[in-house]
Amino acid sequence: MVSGIGLCGCLVLTGVVLNPTSLLVSNRSKGETSGISPSSNLSAPKSLPFARTLLGGSRGLKVVNLVHFVLIPVFSSILIVEGVVMTIELSPIELDQSFSENMDTNLNGDGSNAIILPQEKKNKGKGAGKASGKSKTKVPQKMSKTKERKLKQIQEEKAKRLLLSRSIEVLEKHKIWDGAYSLMKCSGTIGQRETLREKCRWAVEFSKADIVHQNSVFPTNVMFMDCMSTPIIVHVSRPKEVEETRRDLPIVMMEQEIMEAINEHPVVIICGETGCGKTTQVPQFLYEAGFGSKDHSDRKGMIGVTQPRRVAVLATAKRVAFELGLHLGKEVGFQVRHDKMIGSSCSVKFMTDGILLREVQNDFLLRQYSVLILDEAHERSLNTDILIGMLSRVVRLRQKLYIEQQEKLMSGVKISPENIIMPLRLVLMSATLHVEDFISYRKLFIDTPPVLEVADRQYPVTVHFSKNTKVDYLGQAFKKVMTIHKMLPPGGILVFVTGQREVEFLCKKLREASRRLTKRSFKLEIESNLPSYVDMKEINEACQFNDDENPHDAEMDCYSSDSELESGSESEDVDVWIERHLETAARSAGALHVLPLYAMLPANAQLRVFADVPEGKRLVVVATNVAETSLTIPSIKYVVDTGKEKVKNYKYTSGMAAYEVQWISKASAAQRAGRAGRTGPGHCYRLYSSAAFGKDDIFAKFSCPQITKVPLDGVVLLLKSMGIDKVVNFPFPTPPKIEALVEAEKCLKALNALDPQGRVTRLGKAMAQYPMSPRHSCMLLTFIEIMKSHPGYLRADLVLAYAVAVAAALSVSNPVIVDYEAVSSTLDDVDHEEKKDEKPGTEKMKEKMEKQVQKKAKAAAREARARFCNPSSDALTIAHALQLFELSDDPITFCKTNALHLKTMREMSKLRKQLLQLVFVQSKVCEEFSWNHGKINDVECSWRKYPEKQPLLLNEEKLLRLAICAGWADRVAKRIRVVSESEDQKVKAAQYESCALMETVFLDRWSSASQSAPEFLVYTELLRSKRPYMHGVTAVNADWLVKYASPLCIFSAPLTDPKPYYDPLIDQVLCWVRPTFGPHNWELPLHSLPIKDTTLRVSVFASALLEGNVLPCLKSAQKFLAAPPSDIFRPEAPGQRRVGDLLNRLKIGSRPIDSRAMLREIWSEIPQFLYTEIQQWFQRKIRYCFAEIWQQMHEEAKMECNELFPKRAKKDGKKMKKH
Repeated sequence: MVSGIGLCGCLVLTGVVLNPTSLLVSNRSKGETSGISPSSNLSAPKSLPFARTLLGGSRGLKVVNLVHFVLIPVFSSILIVEGVVMTIELSPIELDQSFSENMDTNLNGDGSNAIILPQEKKNKGKGAGKASGKSKTKVPQKMSKTKERKLKQIQEEKAKRLLLSRSIEVLEKHKIWDGAYSLMKCSGTIGQRETLREKCRWAVEFSKADIVHQNSVFPTNVMFMDCMSTPIIVHVSRPKEVEETRRDLPIVMMEQEIMEAINEHPVVIICGETGCGKTTQVPQFLYEAGFGSKDHSDRKGMIGVTQPRRVAVLATAKRVAFELGLHLGKEVGFQVRHDKMIGSSCSVKFMTDGILLREVQNDFLLRQYSVLILDEAHERSLNTDILIGMLSRVVRLRQKLYIEQQEKLMSGVKISPENIIMPLRLVLMSATLHVEDFISYRKLFIDTPPVLEVADRQYPVTVHFSKNTKVDYLGQAFKKVMTIHKMLPPGGILVFVTGQREVEFLCKKLREASRRLTKRSFKLEIESNLPSYVDMKEINEACQFNDDENPHDAEMDCYSSDSELESGSESEDVDVWIERHLETAARSAGALHVLPLYAMLPANAQLRVFADVPEGKRLVVVATNVAETSLTIPSIKYVVDTGKEKVKNYKYTSGMAAYEVQWISKASAAQRAGRAGRTGPGHCYRLYSSAAFGKDDIFAKFSCPQITKVPLDGVVLLLKSMGIDKVVNFPFPTPPKIEALVEAEKCLKALNALDPQGRVTRLGKAMAQYPMSPRHSCMLLTFIEIMKSHPGYLRADLVLAYAVAVAAALSVSNPVIVDYEAVSSTLDDVDHEEKKDEKPGTEKMKEKMEKQVQKKAKAAAREARARFCNPSSDALTIAHALQLFELSDDPITFCKTNALHLKTMREMSKLRKQLLQLVFVQSKVCEEFSWNHGKINDVECSWRKYPEKQPLLLNEEKLLRLAICAGWADRVAKRIRVVSESEDQKVKAAQYESCALMETVFLDRWSSASQSAPEFLVYTELLRSKRPYMHGVTAVNADWLVKYASPLCIFSAPLTDPKPYYDPLIDQVLCWVRPTFGPHNWELPLHSLPIKDTTLRVSVFASALLEGNVLPCLKSAQKFLAAPPSDIFRPEAPGQRRVGDLLNRLKIGSRPIDSRAMLREIWSEIPQFLYTEIQQWFQRKIRYCFAEIWQQMHEEAKMECNELFPKRAKKDGKKMKKH
């Protein structure tokens, strides 16, 4: 039987094109009985036995209709007979011929489309026999209409039967392959919605058949089909010890899950605690999956990995290269600001987030990468947040371009392989589960990215809270460390405090206690040799220590962040506690090995925490929050958490920054506690109560992103230079405040980086190419622009070298050491705890001696710094110190002698070299800001010459200060009280008034300009401690502010005295105005500006023209004038004919004539323009010779201003050089 004809049991093909040239046929008919030979033409061997059975004379079978199903867009007919699937291939012409040929046969009763089987036996009545007998003798009668209809019906059936025979032949000839059965769907489900499970099954079946199906289970992720269907494996040979180490990493067990997520989603978030292995292993997973391999076209781009710190970049790149068995600098490379090691066959590239941000500026699609990994995303650094917002658009854009290119390739368009764009994968890796900003902000990612959580290998850490929260957290930290040392088993102690001063203060106290402990231990050993009775119960009771010795302290929690490190009461409490408990501790504990750890510590001093601890000592590391995630210190078993951190907060409206000690977040507290469980079970002692920790207004869940605490002028300039006009619409993970963006645009307009409409200027585009703050780049480019007006200056290369050094000096922190308590620990390699007391003395005498040493160190540093001190600018002082640092034979000794941070000076030196190279690279790109004096080697040679006492001349210093004024023109302060000395001979700081805020600000006493106290100055930073202090100051002239800070100036109406005038050298009509600056309305010197009023401007030009200030030939003809040119300004002058005609003629048209250039232009078109009007000003007796004067005027109009007024041009040139 033909199964399922017209019912839901038939199976059909959907969406698969089998025979595009064949014709689809669909017929239906009612069945009638007829005979057909069993030997019908069925040529295919498989279907012949079945056809004979079907068409043979078996009894009991009925006529069955044949139905051809319609498939769109398939142009073939499908017949399914007992599991045999065949297609009909008939063209429209053949079909028409088939019907016409069989029409005659059907009329004779020979044709039918019915399948005839043996009839059932019927009872024959007598009437029938008689009727048949009579019919033989009757004459044929005319056929009735009923018979005609039956005959026609029989003929149609015969035609269909013939068509069926031919169809069977064609179907047998074009039978489809057996694998198509898996692609057939039940016709009963047509019109019904498929479930996700069915879609997945069909997607797999179609992928096996190598068929591109439009209705895939992942319609938006067509780009991942190749990855799912064709797995790629790159074999890696790792060292044996690496394989053993990798087995213990939790993330290795999730390799398959991570790679499946990356293959199926454009963006993936991986969360795992520090130590789970995500930083080193995820790049290896991708490398083994074929990413970064040039052998696979869809994955040939590099694997890019970003880190927020350069140290992490270098360490991770080295480790990954070692584990993969590859060469660092070839297959695995890295790039940081001052170093780069990348080979031509690089597959994995490690870099800082700032490097990738610069690459986005040059190539927004980042074509050289196939995968990008942003590590440490939980830190929410400024660069990382900007990158996440940009890459969210890059991923979407590359996916869109990929789909468009694939459609073009399918349509026959050829695209060169180097122009093919493949999709980009983005992986965000975080150490915390604080990813709500990434997954809930729909403006960032339209489709929520999957979040994979990796279990950490953290050992259990027991957290202990204090019963109350005390103000003196440093004193509590000291007591807790000593308690742990005397009562708990061996193990390193890590103490978290807020800053460098607190680190050095606590280290000092712990070292003193350790020396006392060692001395008393030695005495107790001698006394223990004497016979005595010891009650162990009393000793145990004596060893019990209660944190809350004062019962009044437990009444309430105190959350104040103020603490005086050197208060007398605190030191007395600590000393009393030491005397009370030191003897008990000395019986059981040894000495302490105390080490500091903070960001400004030199590298060799930081590495001490990783060295072996001396035998018999306990390691104590006193650190800032750099030890939370950046470093994992071995052998740490105990953590003392003060719950405090020092944060630099920034106020956008005033531009003032302040270092504030505040409570940490709950996430940071968890990170600190986790440091105790890296090598084994540990304990964390929190010096605050659980009640305080549970309040979200005191301990926030997570720390604020960096974008909310820094100025955004650099961010706004970067985005606008990339074509993003509305920065407020940029998809920041955490959108900044609107007022922050407004202040940033206001700052950029003051720097002339943006025009009044907010569009990027040519200066702004050039500034965006430098890897520094817009202020620093503006300063550098302004200097280059100024030097273009001094061609041929012999010392230009040296001044450029200093300008680059100033930009580098102002881009990093101040290298001058002002805290002399830390000088010995930062510059001396001798451990304090190893020093022995050779002479007896009290603690007070030691402190007195230390203060004397500090006083001498301050005096020596001041005397040493005097050789490179510049009283007009802190920036020039640091630039001179940088030159001496680079020229010194021993930089370490130089920094120690002059009390400078070695680490900061080295960073500054590297930045100076990079900026100098960038200046000459940009000179080739931007002609307007190119250096047109010497080459880079000439500049470097000038810098390498050992300077005299003052390496720069006064006019050169003035040029540099002018450039600094351009970069910080909106940060100006005016002196309101000079430096004075009181009766007790103490110098009082100079008081200033800032244009950014209403309160009084002060000049820092360590500033180079503290003694001179200039009237006007610009500052780079306003920092509040007890009161606001200015840092990085430079003296400026008041008239410079009008030129470089004109948006902040208010100009009066044009003054009548002095009178408006025409300047022939600049060919412009100017007037004098009285400017005021800033919100305090400081009066500045008179300034000349172009006249906006057309009538006044034309009148001044007409007067200057007649006086000979425009064309000198008229100056000698003054005595022949009928009236003085000054009559033009008289109130009744316009009524005079000669005045009215001249002014009206100059104002004719849309562009009034008010310059020599415009006069020359109109004379080239109308030579007789103004001939009559000027002639009327001459006396009648000499008008006959005016033609000669007119001819001379035309000749002078074609000359340049330097040729017309050589003496004045020379005088102004000297004045320019002087300024």
